[in-house]
Amino acid sequence: MSKKINRRTFIKKSAVVSASAAISSGFVPGIFNKIGGANEAIDLAVVKGENYFNNAIKAVDLLGGMKKFISKGSKVGLLVNSPWKNKGTYTNPDVVFAVIKMCYDAGAKEIISIEGASTGYWNRGSMAEKFQDEIKSLKSPGDEKVTVKLGNAKNLKEATVCKALMDCDVFIDVPVIKDHNGTRFTGCLKNMMGASVYSPTNYFIHFGDTGKSWKDGGYNDVPFLSQNIADLGLVRKPDLCIADATEMIKTNGPAGPGKMGKPQTVVAGTDWIAVDSYCAKFLDLKGTDILMLKAAFEHGLGEIDTSKLVIKQSNDS
Repeated sequence: MSKKINRRTFIKKSAVVSASAAISSGFVPGIFNKIGGANEAIDLAVVKGENYFNNAIKAVDLLGGMKKFISKGSKVGLLVNSPWKNKGTYTNPDVVFAVIKMCYDAGAKEIISIEGASTGYWNRGSMAEKFQDEIKSLKSPGDEKVTVKLGNAKNLKEATVCKALMDCDVFIDVPVIKDHNGTRFTGCLKNMMGASVYSPTNYFIHFGDTGKSWKDGGYNDVPFLSQNIADLGLVRKPDLCIADATEMIKTNGPAGPGKMGKPQTVVAGTDWIAVDSYCAKFLDLKGTDILMLKAAFEHGLGEIDTSKLVIKQSNDS
């Protein structure tokens, strides 16, 4: 019986076969550049360094650059985890400044901050003064919402979300990786709850039809909460994820304060479940330890097994 091979092994074996065929036919130029080289298909780009702005740019460049995702005149929606105030609980603004710069450089017509972000949030970034014009250029998502039917969902059969999420041409998810007292982990998938803030959907995700409220505790039924977050992921998958794993709380999430971790890493990819599964290690977890990721994998929303991924790692210099 033949053994199954994972995606990485298949790619490399296929490349070797192609190279051999090319050599025998006399066509050699450039073929070896595609074997583990610059043109190799990459699932995740992982960049570590002290300059978080540069980390984000390099991570996207390793995937092929922002122009691979954004065409001239595109309307881009950014979903950034910005409401929290304690260190390690929000996406580092310097990472977001890099994303904004790359979007405009790629030809984006406008950028919408899907959840919205306060002036206080932006001012926490070390490059806030330099990016004042870009901050002012960001479009507000407005109050308009839309209800989306979720046919394959197990619990959450419909979701009311910010209309800007559905209207943008390119959806970029820019979460912070951190602890969460309920789900144990916050990342790309969990960040989608930012698009349903202040809606009945957010209430149902936590409490269902129980009639309970926050005074009763929001994380009493973690399997129910986790399944609902996975169901919410059916609304729309991101076109690109750029996860901030630079500085994070490892305890007492999502609001903190908590024990700090400092991986100084940015992880980029198009598969949000793969990004989250990889980043789980920064909280001493595996993707399969996290119920919402397992439920999302069962929905077909992404790959949870990081051994099947092609991962390119680099240090910023």
